[in-house]
Amino acid sequence: MKTDANILIVDLEKIRNNIKTLKEYTNKKFYAVVKADAYGLGAKEIARNIESLVDGFCVANINEAIELRQAGLSKEILILGYICPGNYPDIYKYDLSLTIYNYQIAEELNKLGHPIKVHIKIETGHNRLGFQNTDDHIEEIIKIAKMENLDIVGIFTHLSTADEEDKTYTIQQEAIFADVLRKLKPISDHVIKHISNDAAAIAYDFTGKYDAIRSGISMYGVYPSTYIKDSYKMNIEESFQLESRVSNIKYIEKGEGVSYGRDFVADKHIRVATVSIGYADGYHRLISKQGYVLINGQKAKILGRITMDQMMVDVTGLDVKIHDKVVLIGKSGDLEIGVDQVAQWAQTISYEIMTSISARVKRLYINEE
Repeated sequence: MKTDANILIVDLEKIRNNIKTLKEYTNKKFYAVVKADAYGLGAKEIARNIESLVDGFCVANINEAIELRQAGLSKEILILGYICPGNYPDIYKYDLSLTIYNYQIAEELNKLGHPIKVHIKIETGHNRLGFQNTDDHIEEIIKIAKMENLDIVGIFTHLSTADEEDKTYTIQQEAIFADVLRKLKPISDHVIKHISNDAAAIAYDFTGKYDAIRSGISMYGVYPSTYIKDSYKMNIEESFQLESRVSNIKYIEKGEGVSYGRDFVADKHIRVATVSIGYADGYHRLISKQGYVLINGQKAKILGRITMDQMMVDVTGLDVKIHDKVVLIGKSGDLEIGVDQVAQWAQTISYEIMTSISARVKRLYINEE
C-alpha cells in the first residue's frame, strides 16, 4: 500500500467535539477561524466537516475565502485582512463579508455598485487595524452605514492580551469597545457584535453583551497560552498528530560527530537512527539538541542539528527498526508530545509550530462525516 514518510493525521471528530464543547461553554454564535489553511491542518477539509456546527468562517485574505467557496462552503465567510483593489469584484462575486477598518476603502467599495456585507472593525488597543474611538472615526462609521451598497452586518474588535493573567488591559479594551457601541447604538443594536478570540471566549464572561466568538486554535484542541491551559480546564483535545519514519540505523563510536558542525560528539558507543523529516517539513531547526521524539512508546533524544530533510536521534538500548513510525507531535504508547512542548523547544508559540508544517507533509483526515 502506498504511503508517505511524513504525515499529519487530523482527527475531524475531535475538532467537532471541541467545537461542541466551546459552544456549550460560551452559548454564542460561533465563527470558525480557518485562516492559514486552518492553522496548517487543512481549511477545505475541516470546513466541510464542521459547517453544520458553525455560524460562519473567518479567513485572512481573499484567496483563502475563494478557496472555501469553490470547495462548496455556503455559510458566511468573513475576510479579516486587507484586499487589493483589483480583487474587489470577487467580494460580491463569491458572496463574501469584508472587514472595514478604513473610510477610504469603504468609499472605494461603495462605488462598485454591488451590495457587499461588511463587519466594522474597532481599534481598542491592538493597534493593527480598526476605527479608533474618536469623534472623526465615529462620524465616518455613521457615514458608512448610510452608503447605498455597504450592508453593516457586524461590529467587532480584537483583544491583544486576553491570554495573559493580568486582565487590566483586556478590561480597558472591552470598555472602549462598549463605549463605541454606545455611540453607534442605532447601528450596533441591529448587527452581530463580537469581541472574543479563543482566550477571551474561555477566560472572560461577556454574557448578554456580545453575540459571537471567533475560535481558532482552541477549536483544534490547543490552548491559546500556558496561562489559559493551566487556569481553565476545558474538555478539548489536540486533534492532530505529526509522524515520520526511521530511514536508517547505525552505530557510531566515541568521538564521532553527528550532523552539520559536529555540534554533537558521542562520548561513548551509541546507536543512531535517522528520521526522514527536517526543517523544510516544518520541524524547526531550533529544536536541535534539546527535543526528543517517540518511537514505539519510547523517548529518543535528538542528536545534533536538524537538517532540511532529515534528523538523527539516539536509539541506544531501544527496540527500533527501519520503517518504524516516529511521533513528533502526538501519542505513542503511554507517552505524548504536545504541540506546546514542541513550541517550547523551538522558543516560539504553538500557532507558529502548526502553521509551519509544510505542504510536502501529507495530510490524512480521519473520522470524516
